Amino acid sequence: MKIFPFFLKVGLPMLAVGGVAAALAVASKGSQPSAAAEVSGHPPAATYSSYIAGAGLVEALGRNIEISTPVGGIIDKVFVQVGAHVSAGAPLFRIEGRDKLAELKAREANIPLYEAKIQEAEAALADYRVQLKTAETLVDKRALSAEEFSKRRANVAIYESKLAQAKADLANAQAQVEESRTDLERRVVRSPIDGEVLELNALPGAYAAASVNDTVLAMVGNVDRLAVRIDIDENDAWRFERGRPARASIRGNSDLTVDLTFEYVEPYVRPKKSLTGSSTERTDTRVLQVVYSFPNGKIPAYVGQQMDVFISAPAAAETKGRAAEASGR
Repeated sequence: MKIFPFFLKVGLPMLAVGGVAAALAVASKGSQPSAAAEVSGHPPAATYSSYIAGAGLVEALGRNIEISTPVGGIIDKVFVQVGAHVSAGAPLFRIEGRDKLAELKAREANIPLYEAKIQEAEAALADYRVQLKTAETLVDKRALSAEEFSKRRANVAIYESKLAQAKADLANAQAQVEESRTDLERRVVRSPIDGEVLELNALPGAYAAASVNDTVLAMVGNVDRLAVRIDIDENDAWRFERGRPARASIRGNSDLTVDLTFEYVEPYVRPKKSLTGSSTERTDTRVLQVVYSFPNGKIPAYVGQQMDVFISAPAAAETKGRAAEASGR
């Protein structure tokens, strides 16, 4: 009974003091400034006194080719893997076609029947032609009645028609066989170019639609040389000149730079699709797309990667002066 009053007088105040001290320690530690995050790289810097800046996207030279299928169905075999080098015409994947294979075998089985009908018609026609020729060479025409002579001539005409029909039936059967073979061949999706498999979403057992799929079934491209598709804001498009030097750096590491070679310009100014999220960026921005290239392996760049690009351009005053001279002529 004496312990409880002692706890109330001494223990509780000590606990209160300890709690206050702990709260002050936590508050003091939380108010200390946190260490600055280590910067992995510095912002890209232009190497030209006058330039156009743009965001670039790495792609295969000659574009990334998205592969689809002309025939919808279940994928029953995939012949390649991501990263594989393929030749033009190499099979990528195949759509199941057991029904078409059975149809082909049935049609191929009909070919010998039609060939036999041709042989039969040819043999009968040869016999009737001999009979008609014999009748025509008789010295005494009275040895054969006019009715019999007409019958032999009619038989020749009938079997000439039967032979022509048998040949037409054979040609039709052969065309049906080729149709079935073409249907089977269309189910084997092949690479249209020599290149590398950049993406592969075709899986055995998955359904591939002949229309637009949610994800690309396969993508191939020639990556011996990589292209950079650069979006130039429409406000700077008038300053761009074909063939001007350009330099690009990997997004996230501006120390990895490469000189670019001009390839071509797509003259249609289109709505910008790849938005950066900047607060000053307008969603109605239109861009001129310019394509440069560089050797694959020059820097560790991959198809689909973003790059910061600076294109050498004449100063705005210089460009305006040229425009004024041109308008004054």
